[in-house]
Amino acid sequence: MSITPELVEVIAHKNDYAALERVLVDNGIVTFALAHDLVKAHSEGDVTVRQIASLTDLSPGTTYDLVDALYSILDLGDGESSPTTYTPDDFEEAAGDLL
Repeated sequence: MSITPELVEVIAHKNDYAALERVLVDNGIVTFALAHDLVKAHSEGDVTVRQIASLTDLSPGTTYDLVDALYSILDLGDGESSPTTYTPDDFEEAAGDLL
């Protein structure tokens, strides 16, 4: 693991984002650094939030909050400040189609 200037800059925002402080305190710098790298890979479409949660052993909710915070801090994505959240209302139900 390398402590990069970018990682230090992100950690400097821990008082602004509860998810950052929670991961640092509860899981340590190694997990945080791994999550940081995975979130950058997420912004490029290489991993999903679920994969980040699994690889870092973070809860899905904490992972999503961390992704949202890092997207804001690092200005990741395509102009949106956070990943898109979908709800069941966003999809049309086809009669009898369970797939």
